[in-house]
Amino acid sequence: MSKILLISNKDNNFYNFRSELILKLVELKYEVVLMCPYGKKIDFFTERGCQFIDVDVDRRGTSILTDLKLLKTYRRLIKAEKPDVVLLYTTKCCVYGGMACRNLGIPYIVNNAGLIESENPNSPLQILLRQLYRIGFGKAACLMFQNTRERDYINGLLNNKVHYRDIPGSGVNLREFSYRKYPASDAKVTFNYVARIVSIKGIKEFLDCAEIIKKEYPNANFVIYGDYDEEEYRPRIEKLIKEGVIEYGGVAMDMKPHIEAAHAAIHPSYYEGMTNVVLEHSAMGRPCIGSDISGVREGIDDGKTGFLFEVKNVESMVNAVRKFLKLSHAEKEEMGKAARAKMENQFSRDIVTNIYIEEIEKALMGESK
Repeated sequence: MSKILLISNKDNNFYNFRSELILKLVELKYEVVLMCPYGKKIDFFTERGCQFIDVDVDRRGTSILTDLKLLKTYRRLIKAEKPDVVLLYTTKCCVYGGMACRNLGIPYIVNNAGLIESENPNSPLQILLRQLYRIGFGKAACLMFQNTRERDYINGLLNNKVHYRDIPGSGVNLREFSYRKYPASDAKVTFNYVARIVSIKGIKEFLDCAEIIKKEYPNANFVIYGDYDEEEYRPRIEKLIKEGVIEYGGVAMDMKPHIEAAHAAIHPSYYEGMTNVVLEHSAMGRPCIGSDISGVREGIDDGKTGFLFEVKNVESMVNAVRKFLKLSHAEKEEMGKAARAKMENQFSRDIVTNIYIEEIEKALMGESK
C-alpha cells in the first residue's frame, strides 16, 4: 500500500478544499497521512481512516529561526514517515516541505496558490523569496497552478524545467454547492462580501462602494462575512452598520444559506490564487462582481456571469455594481444560471481530483518529467 502525505497550514484547508481528493485516496486504498496544526475538522478525516500528525505552522510570521525550525521538523517527520508521495499546500508548507522532500529524494507535488510579494521586486526580501521558490519548487514531480500569473512567474524562476498542470483553483463541489432558486424579488438586492477584513481583500473599496451605492439605491443591501484581520476597520464598519449602510454577518461556518439569500457577490480582492468565493457563489447561481485580476477573472465572464472592475478602483467598482442593479430581475437570474453553467463546464472539483490522481500515479512510477 502506497503512502500519501498531505501537508498544509490549517485543517480548514484540507476540509474545505481537499476533502474529495483525500476521501478518493482512501477509497483507492492509499495510506493517507495529514500533517497540519490540529483543528476540529481533522476528526472528520481520522474517523474515515486517515492518520494525523500535529505540526504547528506560524502562517504569517517572518522569523527566520521559526521557519528554519519548521524546515527541520518537516525533514525529521517526513524521513520518519517514509511517504511515497507528498502533496504540499500553501506557501510555507510548499517551500519548506519542498526543501525537505528534495533533500530526502521523495516525490512531491506543489500547490502554492498565492505568491508572497513585496512592492519592491529588488528588495532583500523579494530576492530571498525568489531563491526559496527555486529551492523549494525546483525538484517537484509536478507544480499545480491555479492562475496564469503565478504559473508564468514560477516557471520563469525555474526556467520552465519543472512539469506542471493548470487546474481550476481548488474546484467547487457542485453537489454541495448546488444551484438554488434565485431570490424572488428585487425589493432588497443583497450583495455578499466574503473574506477576511483586511486591506488586501479590498475591504476599504467595498465600504466606499457601499456608501456611494446606498445613496443611489436605498434597496441595495451590503453584507460582510469574515473575521477582522485588521482592527483598524472595526470603527468604520460599526459606524456604517449604525447608519444602515451595511450589515455584518460575522464568521459563517456554512455560507450556503447566505449565498442562497444573496443576489450577487462582490469580491474586490487585490490578489488571489483562485477565489473560492466566486466559484461557490457562481455554482449556486449567483452572479459575481470582482476585481479584474488573475485568480478572479478566470471565474467570471464579464457581462455574462457577472462583471469585472479595475482592482483598487472604487469608481470602476461602483460602475460595475450600477450595471448589475440596472438589470431586470429576469436578467439577474439568467446571469446566475450562466454562472452555474460555467462552473459545471470548467470548475468542477472532480476535474482537480482526477488531475491529482493522474499525477500521483505518475510520481509513484517515476514518470513525472
